[in-house]
Amino acid sequence: MAELGIGPEALRLDGQVAVVTGASANIGAAIAASYARAGADVLLAARGAEALERTAARIRAAAPDRRIEIAPTDVTRADDCDRLIDHASTAFGRVDVLVNNAYAAGLTENRDVLDVSDATWDQVLDANLRAPLRLIRAVARTMLDSGRGGSIINVASGSGLLPNSAPGHRPAPTMAPYGVSKAALWMLTRYLAAELAPLIRVNALCPGLVSEAGGMRDEEPYERLLRVGAVPMNRIGRPEEIAGAAVYLASPAASYTTGGLLVCNGGRQW
Repeated sequence: MAELGIGPEALRLDGQVAVVTGASANIGAAIAASYARAGADVLLAARGAEALERTAARIRAAAPDRRIEIAPTDVTRADDCDRLIDHASTAFGRVDVLVNNAYAAGLTENRDVLDVSDATWDQVLDANLRAPLRLIRAVARTMLDSGRGGSIINVASGSGLLPNSAPGHRPAPTMAPYGVSKAALWMLTRYLAAELAPLIRVNALCPGLVSEAGGMRDEEPYERLLRVGAVPMNRIGRPEEIAGAAVYLASPAASYTTGGLLVCNGGRQW
């Protein structure tokens, strides 16, 4: 008779190889570190080599038995995406988990939605939609060819669910490209989950407001969200609180979870 329930080993990632983009800081760094501490070898990708190496050094210190490598990568460049997956396959021999966490916010212009430039739309869509698709195309083929399958996690956003980023359900200026790109990423997740099952599980992880330091960021709309009680937990999240959800989605504990959206946002209703 099978055992009742699961044990702690169901949340282990021993023997697995994970690729995490946007891994030099904040949520991406916490996910990479948590994967290593759960038993995975990890390839960290982001644009800045120095920041990547600093994060990798911290992870190696916390998980000395794990293999931690870095790959400076601009995910908006198709050749960089190909090199990243080639690096992972060559160096580690396999890829079991891909986390698409790198993103572009496109908030620098501070203009009305009708005045946001094509260049900003292209930058945001390249980073938030086309790059995950390119990486998924490359890694899914290796997962399918191996017969082992794997887990793909796309980091979404509440801005892709409802077009508000401040109390009063009013979109923030220039948020449209970001929100639209994340909405498209969520829909891409659903399509891929249906088409790549049963070998590959594809899910979206939707964080709320998160800060590495645990304190409030400077943007006034976020401060107002807490002041008016829009976040029931009455605080912003810590990166490791998002990383816990990412460990679950990558682990055997989530073996029947695909096409899902796991929201970790302190109870905010967007």
